[in-house]
Amino acid sequence: MNGGRQQYRCGHCGRRYVPDEYHRYPSPLRERAATLREKGYTLAQIASLLGVTPRTLGNWFRNAKAALPENREEPADTARTLSREPLSGDAPVRRRVTIQDVAERAGVTASTVSNHLNNKGRVAASTRARIGEAIESLHFTPNALTRAIRERRTGIIGAVGIGFWDIDNAAGFSIMPPILTGIQSQAEILRHEVLLYTSFLVAERYGSGRFLDGHIDGLIWGLLRQGEHVLERTAAAGLPILAILTRHVPSNVGYVTADNVGAMHMIVEHLTSLGRTRIGYYGSLHDSNHIDRYQGFRDAMEAAGLTWDPSAMKSAIRQGEEWERERLESGLNILLEKAAMFDAIIAPNDYFAAWTVEKLRERGFRVPEDIAVVGFDDVPDAAHAAGGITTIRQPFWEIARTAVDRLVAMIDGAPVSECRITLPTELVVRASTIGQRG
Repeated sequence: MNGGRQQYRCGHCGRRYVPDEYHRYPSPLRERAATLREKGYTLAQIASLLGVTPRTLGNWFRNAKAALPENREEPADTARTLSREPLSGDAPVRRRVTIQDVAERAGVTASTVSNHLNNKGRVAASTRARIGEAIESLHFTPNALTRAIRERRTGIIGAVGIGFWDIDNAAGFSIMPPILTGIQSQAEILRHEVLLYTSFLVAERYGSGRFLDGHIDGLIWGLLRQGEHVLERTAAAGLPILAILTRHVPSNVGYVTADNVGAMHMIVEHLTSLGRTRIGYYGSLHDSNHIDRYQGFRDAMEAAGLTWDPSAMKSAIRQGEEWERERLESGLNILLEKAAMFDAIIAPNDYFAAWTVEKLRERGFRVPEDIAVVGFDDVPDAAHAAGGITTIRQPFWEIARTAVDRLVAMIDGAPVSECRITLPTELVVRASTIGQRG
């Protein structure tokens, strides 16, 4: 029948035909397919228009370059061939390459490509070579989330509460640049990516579910407030969490912080060495760092045998218990009303230390002759603000790097007890306590 030659039916018009013995498809049809390919049509679109199967087209373009018009080459920009719609001008509408695109290019099924990627089943060496060439030419990347589900790892760590909320007009007083730099640099060394939740209120808005959707392997939690229930729920769900700049965390959460208690002892010892004995302190009680500083201040004053006005201190701290500028200003104003009682004031950070110096001078006090002022953090502007602020240098960059290192260790199974670290601080003496040296 038909001379022993196979009969075919056109997928476009339904007519049965016997292809030429030497040319299965007419040359004009091949030319039309090549033209459509160059214009950005997908294999499926070409197949629908010309009545040729996508697999046949894949074999055609792969193995029969001679079937293309003379001196014509396949498009160099293979991404152009993966447009959802035909090209109009020079700006194709592109989409991400899929496993089906790889299968069409290699002339195999999508399941064969999947077996190749997962190293499953029996795939011939020649088939693997074709799939590899297709993957390379199409710049195909397997779906990361699909792979993560299979491997139970994404290679991504999250960071929340470490954003740009304090980088505003007072950028030189921000603690965030060294923290962000430290996180990024150590994550790169450990071959992890960082997903930054930039909203300071993301935990309140979305709850623990935002962190448990499978995108991250672990979470760095910054600027922890007391009684943070979202942290507790997230940790209870099994996500490894490491907090920074705090040590008061649930039992299943790690932390990296600075020695706030020891820092306050250094400040008090420095001030007493200068003959200052009437020392005031104001700050916040919204997180464990400042609770530790207040406790350290009280312990250091008692160790030095100094008296202090608990009513003034408690009133100032209670007034400024939240990290709002107005509240902290109110706390300082309470101390300023009794400024004559003090010969030194310890501020909650360098920004408020500089502001304290300004307000004292407005009231006619000399700094440091009448009242010395000490800050906390040693941010860039502390070196020159108000003539130079004596302060405590926190190792923010090292805190961040250590946090990433310990979080990855927790992800790998390290016990929480090995992921709780307190780093030492350093006292930096400047003009706000010793005056200008000649």
